[in-house]
Amino acid sequence: MPPIRAVVEVDPARRDQWLLPSALRYVDTHQIRYLLPVDERESWVAGDLLLAEVDGPPGLVCSIQNTTRRSPLNYRDTRLFPGSKLVVVLSPRAGSSTCIARVPEKPVACLDLHGVGGQAGVIDPASQNSALYAGPPTTIKVLARLGDAGRRPLSMRDFALSVPAEPHPRHRADPPLVLVVGSDMDAGKTTTARRVVYALRAMGHRVAAGKATGVASLADLTSMYDAGASEVLDFAALGEPATIGLTEDEILSIFHRLFNHLRAAAGASGYVVMEFADGIWYRETRMLLEHPQVRDLVTDVVFACHGILDAENGLSMLRGLGYADKVRALSGKLGSSGLLRGVAPDLLGPLPVFDSTDYSTSPEGVAALFSRSGA
Repeated sequence: MPPIRAVVEVDPARRDQWLLPSALRYVDTHQIRYLLPVDERESWVAGDLLLAEVDGPPGLVCSIQNTTRRSPLNYRDTRLFPGSKLVVVLSPRAGSSTCIARVPEKPVACLDLHGVGGQAGVIDPASQNSALYAGPPTTIKVLARLGDAGRRPLSMRDFALSVPAEPHPRHRADPPLVLVVGSDMDAGKTTTARRVVYALRAMGHRVAAGKATGVASLADLTSMYDAGASEVLDFAALGEPATIGLTEDEILSIFHRLFNHLRAAAGASGYVVMEFADGIWYRETRMLLEHPQVRDLVTDVVFACHGILDAENGLSMLRGLGYADKVRALSGKLGSSGLLRGVAPDLLGPLPVFDSTDYSTSPEGVAALFSRSGA
């Protein structure tokens, strides 16, 4: 299909056949009324919605989390083929295990699909992880911008949930906030958060969970939902396909909106479990950790890391950021190693280390790490 050259009214039957990746699950497709031709004079920004077509054989992203005709927490891994048509969102990326991708300031004919949530941009090939993210990207051809009933270009932000962003100091009736942070990508943060959710839920506590930074992927949220969280939410619900490159004010607003929603969902007797993506050295995660409003709301921290040196350096950083009395345990890939669990107390001090993949052990020990006395 060639790119459109004039405004075209959307055929609802065809619209229902487009793939809708998970980062866009809050987009009301009924509000997509027109296809708008791409104007070379316009500017593109993160969040803009486009209709695209897979151009040639799929590369690294060979399937997407498709939510077409499904509920916000339900998706189906859908393979991509040459000619597959899907809604995508302009989004940057910066991952140590993946790549760097930017949003072009001006329209381009082709983009790279760099996220299973439908995130698209232009990948810097020199930035691709040579072991974990090597190979040609999935190239997509831009067919049109998506427009509303007034023929105005649509953005993912047009569909953001309305959640108060005003910071509220911790109140004695607030649920504890268990924060899971890590040393880097793929350190086991989401696996750790899932284990924490499961343990608390197994002990009878109500749990709400979320993710405040990173690249939107519904698999992370459904993992925590399946573990027993009564409600899950991330920044995609607030209109952001990724938090990369956002200002400090925007990052703080996302955090407070998420926590305001989740603390209400958990209730005074429950718990909130929140993950900060990537690593504690990442720009957006670091912004949150350094901010006193965030630090004052956090009651407990679990640090997920790869190994002993990660743990040693990360604990030092967390103590320097004012979390010394809030770190409750280590986990992640370090916790999955019997050897590292054994030597960690001798090298790092008497800090509990738990295996986030061990569901045969009673959840009581993990749940007991998070005392309500700090709430």
